[in-house]
Amino acid sequence: MCGSDAMEDFDVVVVGAGPVGLTAALLLADGGARVALLEAAKAPMDLPRAISIADETFRTMDRLGLADALKAESLLGTGSRYFGLNDRPLASATPVPSRIGHPAKSQFDQPVLEELLWTKARDHEGIEFLAGAQVTSVSQDSGGVMVGFESDAGSGTVGGSWLVGADGGRSFVRECLGIDLVGSTQQERWIVVDLLNVPGAREPFAEFHGNGTRPYVLVPGIKGRLRLEFMLFDHEDPEIMTAPDKILELSRPFHPELRTEDVRRAVVYVAHQRLARTYRSGRAFLIGDAAHLMPPFSGQGLNAGLRDALNLSWKLLEVLRGFGTDRLLSTYESERRTHAAKMVKVSRRTGAVVMAVGGFRTNLRDIAFRTVSLIPAVHRYLGSMRFITPPDYRNGVAIKPGRDVDRRLAAWVGIALSQPQVADQDGVTAPLDSHLGSGWALLTLQAEGAATPGGSQFWSTLGARRIRLAGTTAVQQGNSDDELLVDAARVLAVSGLATPHTVLVRPDRYVAAVFTDHTEQSVINELRSYVDPLTVALTNQGGKNAQHAGSDV
Repeated sequence: MCGSDAMEDFDVVVVGAGPVGLTAALLLADGGARVALLEAAKAPMDLPRAISIADETFRTMDRLGLADALKAESLLGTGSRYFGLNDRPLASATPVPSRIGHPAKSQFDQPVLEELLWTKARDHEGIEFLAGAQVTSVSQDSGGVMVGFESDAGSGTVGGSWLVGADGGRSFVRECLGIDLVGSTQQERWIVVDLLNVPGAREPFAEFHGNGTRPYVLVPGIKGRLRLEFMLFDHEDPEIMTAPDKILELSRPFHPELRTEDVRRAVVYVAHQRLARTYRSGRAFLIGDAAHLMPPFSGQGLNAGLRDALNLSWKLLEVLRGFGTDRLLSTYESERRTHAAKMVKVSRRTGAVVMAVGGFRTNLRDIAFRTVSLIPAVHRYLGSMRFITPPDYRNGVAIKPGRDVDRRLAAWVGIALSQPQVADQDGVTAPLDSHLGSGWALLTLQAEGAATPGGSQFWSTLGARRIRLAGTTAVQQGNSDDELLVDAARVLAVSGLATPHTVLVRPDRYVAAVFTDHTEQSVINELRSYVDPLTVALTNQGGKNAQHAGSDV
């Protein structure tokens, strides 16, 4: 039974307080939404699961004020090494240097992240955090959503305008919505072992050993943490293979003085490669593992979920303040499901490379790998991990640049904004994100000797922060409403522009558009199909109250 009755109390109900649900709840609450957060557990998980963290995740944690604390417990700037038959080296890969101001790939400890997020959410005045609440029913109508739950205090219900299901791979919310998972389950089983008190320090590389006998993965951490993953064979019993003596036998080559108490976790898992058929049903959305399941070999599962949380949260906030349209909400799926599907494929292919067994198959793989690596372009592609492609949202809230836009800047549309160090007028240097705020932003890139464009009233109604970005302090202040920042390295303040260009930055710090004075109005006209503050402003001027966010959806 997936039905319940309740009064509407909150803007958003989030089900699931893992890292993805906690992040979504915090981003929404920081944006002014009233959030109910329901979680069956009474405390954050204290066992490691995800272990790789991307630069975009640090960028998101930075806006929550948690990046520095998380970095202090992470092995920063890691790469990958691949080994073949008899553990002969096949390849070494280091990610392309990040454009966004954080290490491109790092190894972290999930319990550290969960504790940071849990504590912040528990103390947030905008979040009603119901820990120990097992969700038992989900229903919705044209006016809102209702969620029933059981707790030690008895049964209850909460209601809201919108529902976010972040309750993991076995999502009850997804089941209630009648959304199935499309894909397959990997046949091979793996044991994951997390160790403590491992002596010495390892190089900052995850190691993938496709040795043809028992493939294994080794991922170092800091403070004596080490993850080992071993492939199980069909005839092996999971209970026997995870018995303490067997775990000690498997792990001792990597920790000679290993004691039973140094084994933090030892479990068997089977990887899935599945996507929810749709990420949205009416007023309900799926994020994280509730929306996608992928093999762990490329470390993308949790990072994909946190991208979901950021992408959906800003769009819901726009709707809640009366600006966002249903077309805006529809782009959550078109943007996020497309990229998740790519990451599922990448993770599956990486796993296939590692899991070859038997001398013939393994040797054939090694020969093929070495042969294609002799091609310079392929070698660069593999060595810089370019196969893990960042999101490209040109199929969503991104407006095709006009012919008058400089080619260098036109390429930015749909991708994450680079983050250089910039200096303010007092000479204080800081990352660009610290000046952008949490909403929309306009970065005007000044052409030498050209006047600063005045800009449309649309942007102030939208609440966009205005910034002028120059490559030198010689540029004079023009419009007093614009903050002037100096990008001395000219990461964004490119030289040689014939006319000033303005970069429209979305609240999630992806580039929505680049335009000049000549194309500004056409950009506004197209953007209004996603966010339309002018309609709300005109309604208010007419003495009418704006409708409740989302009531026409």
